[in-house]
Order: sequence, then structure tokens, then C-alpha cells
Amino acid sequence: MKLTISKNANINYLARIVQVDIFHPHPNADKLKLCTVEGYIISTGIDSVEGIYVYFPVECVINPKFLKYHNLYRKKELNQNPEQSGFFEESGRVKCIKLRGIASEGFIMPINSLISYINDNVSFDYPIGTEFDTINDELFVWKYVIKTNISNSKLGVKQPKKVLNIVENQFRFHVDTVQLQKAITNINLEDIIQISWKEHGTSGIFCNLLTKTDLSFYKKVLNKISKTLFKYPIFPEEHYYKFCSSRKVIKDCKLNPNLTKGYYDCDIWNIAFNVIEEYLQKGLTVYAEIVGYMPNGQMIQKDYDYKCVYNPKSFDYQKMTPKQMYHARLFDIIVYRITYTNVDGKVFEFSTQQVKEFCKKYSLHSVKELYYGRAENLFPNLNINEHWHEEFLTNLRNMYPEQRSVLCNNNVPEEGIVLRREVNGIDVYKLKSINFLEKESKMLDRGEIDIESNQ
Repeated sequence: MKLTISKNANINYLARIVQVDIFHPHPNADKLKLCTVEGYIISTGIDSVEGIYVYFPVECVINPKFLKYHNLYRKKELNQNPEQSGFFEESGRVKCIKLRGIASEGFIMPINSLISYINDNVSFDYPIGTEFDTINDELFVWKYVIKTNISNSKLGVKQPKKVLNIVENQFRFHVDTVQLQKAITNINLEDIIQISWKEHGTSGIFCNLLTKTDLSFYKKVLNKISKTLFKYPIFPEEHYYKFCSSRKVIKDCKLNPNLTKGYYDCDIWNIAFNVIEEYLQKGLTVYAEIVGYMPNGQMIQKDYDYKCVYNPKSFDYQKMTPKQMYHARLFDIIVYRITYTNVDGKVFEFSTQQVKEFCKKYSLHSVKELYYGRAENLFPNLNINEHWHEEFLTNLRNMYPEQRSVLCNNNVPEEGIVLRREVNGIDVYKLKSINFLEKESKMLDRGEIDIESNQ
């Protein structure tokens, strides 16, 4: 049996080999037990026993062959044994659901269920903690995303040919933020950490980076001769260029000539880019969350207003500039990360406090900081010699995420918090609230589309 992580895997939706040593009675259900898997509370059957399990995270999809083999589908006709039924819908999603008042944050199956499914006679020798999304080169788990018909219509301007290329090692998408539960042991007592609210919007990346001009053959030849004779080119081969990107798509026609209008037929990324563009010095990349409304009245994320206002009676947004819309609080830009990339492609990370100073200087908004200091000082009464990481995580969950959002006018749950360690490079983790995960799961059940997931 070969367990691997595929090239395009999302780190937060991998299956994981785990050890479960303790089960607790469910306080409200005689036929259920509870266990904790790396910070996640799981509801499972009363017959579950201690041992090695496979953990499946919330909102992953499990391979339908596995679900069929173990008769886990609700519809009996989908199962190998049509006389048995489970609780999985046809999508194969693992949902965050409350069972008798306690939310279950994932799904576990005994390791033997995996071995029997593969029908592999080779002994299982993968250690506890092994993560994977592929078994014997076949995809086994993946993130659940609703399929959408995103507009293929071009932007309202003539599409140019690709005339610019980003210089290698200049541009980087933001890293996938790891869930804190699976990385809590990375937090050290002496670490300087920042804890901030996690905003629920869409990611925007705003850059001023080196690009390579697509020179004609004639100019390339002259440059080659000039560099041989004089050590420098006649025609500039690289220059700084400002552009923006969503979480996974560069939103610039010169760099991405196949760019479409995309989600909602509204380019909120370039609208936000127009607001922040003048502050982008050479080499800067600003990572931010765009929240609130779009000019057509659609919310960037349903119900999450972040005290932004869509007021068509007072404002004709079609006649306003992006900065006018921004100052009218149609949308907001919440900066959470800034980097400087030099001409050699080396990245220098702004500290959390430098991000705050940058935003203060240019009247921008940074993330709402809840705590900044040594990790051990956040909960000073915890025993540092016994189960400190587990207690630290429990206290975080009790102190912050599970409440109504203080950032929005609407009655919505906080998405969660972000914990960042002040180290060289970027080391950041997220802790989503259970109330948010439940809300997100119900939206997916209704087929409601998440702008972020489709970018």
C-alpha cells in the first residue's frame, strides 16, 4: 500500500493516520462516544475501541469506492450490500454536524477498514501522523467544492496578447494556512505570537514586482550583442509592474490574457487594487482580505458585512471610482501580510507590527489584533509541564471563536482566529469556530457558492 500526497493537494483536507487511546461517553446519547483527535472532537459509534484510525477532516470528500465498499452511503442502492445503509450523502462529504448537542469535527474509520479496502497483503507500516490524499496513485480524499458555471465572457476591454511575464521567484501566492489543531505542537512557550480575527471575504494580492518584457527578436539580438560588448542591454528586459491577483488567479490581462469576468461578473480584485495601488513601492506584495459588498450589490460573502454598507439610494456606484466606493464603505481591505522581494527573488517578511505600521502610515486597515506577546503569557495559569499544548488549544477555543461576530452588523458567527508566530518567514495557523463550520456546511448543503473557493 502506497500512501502519498498529490502535487495539488490542499494540506487541510488530507486523511491522517491517528492513534485514539481514550473514548468518553456522549453526555446526551447512549449509542455514541466522543474522542479527541489532534484537537478535533469526533462523535463515533458506541462499539468503537482504542486503536489506530484514519481521520477524515470536515468538508473533505471521500473516494466513492471506499464509501461503497463499507456501505456508508445513505442510499442503499449505492452500497456494495444493498441491504445496508450509512449516513453519507451522494457527494461523499464529511460534514460538521451536531449530534445530540455536540458538534462532530470529522470522521474516523479503523485502520483495518483501509487495509481491507485495498486488499493489500503487505503489512501496514505507516507511522502515526502520516497524511495522504492518494492511495496507490489513486485520489482518495479531496476538498469539496460546488461546481459552478463561472462566466467565460471576457472583460469589457479588448484582450491584449501576453506581453509581460513575471520574473522567476518574484510572485508568490499566499501559503495555505494550516489548521491550528494539527500543528499545535509547533507553538513554543517562548514564541512571540499574534492572535487576530479571521475575516471571511476573498483574498486579494497586490504587487509591484519585476516583470520580463516580451522583446522582439530584433531587440533580443541587439541586447545580446550589447551585453557581450558593453555588459548591459540596450533595451530594458525587466521592469517593475503593478498588478493584482485573487487567491489562485492573476487578475491582469497583460499577464493573463485568458482572464474572464469570473465570479458574479465583477472584478472586485482590481477595484480593490485601484485603492491600494499608489502605496505599492517597488518589490512590495500586500496580501489582504476584501470584505463587504461589490458594486452590483452582491455581498462578497453572504451575511458577512463587516460594517460595510450597500446604499444605492445615496450612491450611484456605477459612476463612482473605486476609491470613492471604498471611502463610502461599500467594501473594505483588511491587510494581513506584506513581503518585500528583492531583484534576486529573495523574500523578506514584514513582522506583524510592521504590517500595522504600514497600514497606519497609509490609512489602511490591518487585521484586528486580539493578543500580541509570548505564548506562555496568554494563559499564565496553565501547567507548562503537563499537556500544555492541549490546554492552550482548549483555552483558545473557549476564549475567542465561539461567539457572534463583533466585526459585523449582521448576526453571524465569527469565522475564527489566526495565530501567527513572529519568526523568519511566514508561520501562520487558523482556528475556525464550530458555529462557522456548521453554517458553512449548511450553505454547501443548499448549494450556495463561496466566492473564495471558486477562485
